[in-house]
Amino acid sequence: MNTAPICGYCRQIVELRSGIVIPHWREDFSSSLCPASYRESTRVRWLRGEEFERYQLERAAKANRRRQQLRATHDVARRAMNPYDDDPVPAPELLPMHEGRRYVAVMLPGSGPADVWLPGKNRGEQRRFIGRFLPSTHGLRWNEKRGCWSVPTRHFLELARHLLRYNQVIMLGREFNPFEKCNGACRHATRPDCQCSCRAKYHGKGKWKAGWIEVNEFDTDYHGDSWHWTVFTRNTDGR
Repeated sequence: MNTAPICGYCRQIVELRSGIVIPHWREDFSSSLCPASYRESTRVRWLRGEEFERYQLERAAKANRRRQQLRATHDVARRAMNPYDDDPVPAPELLPMHEGRRYVAVMLPGSGPADVWLPGKNRGEQRRFIGRFLPSTHGLRWNEKRGCWSVPTRHFLELARHLLRYNQVIMLGREFNPFEKCNGACRHATRPDCQCSCRAKYHGKGKWKAGWIEVNEFDTDYHGDSWHWTVFTRNTDGR
């Protein structure tokens, strides 16, 4: 038969040691010890059988209500701090589809920060997911013009690597100048920026895409700006 000693003050299950009630916190005042602490076991009441089962059900229901209240309070506080977190994030107008589908995309414009878009996640979910892969979220900003999150350019490739670990396919977009000839500075570059006509194919001798498999590549024109898109997937060993 199930039995348990219940505190006569706070009605919590307590422990006894040598007939003394083990110290415990009052349920509604977590910083205060219950008055029954250190007292003799005459301060407790034993519940048995059906009475104990009812007690367990009541406690479980109370705990569930408390969790719901805390969750609601947390949600209200979160929305107060980030009132747009629940907003859907449609694909930026700039971002093309590939074979009729939208994919995770990282976009590097000719100037300014890199842009990131994740399908199927609202604004807050995207912010939290992207922030996991940045050394600091200070540079994570909402780009009102594009309608997506932006990160400093220096995180462009590292973020893309992390996103490709969690997604089978990603798209990388770069704004480029079709009239700018590729030169030695491009082929020996260490930074991810490339705007010349090689479309990053020879940028840094192509080392930036080591371990990735190119599925497709194509160019688009957006409001007079030339963009090159490369669709990547992971190699077989997942690196």
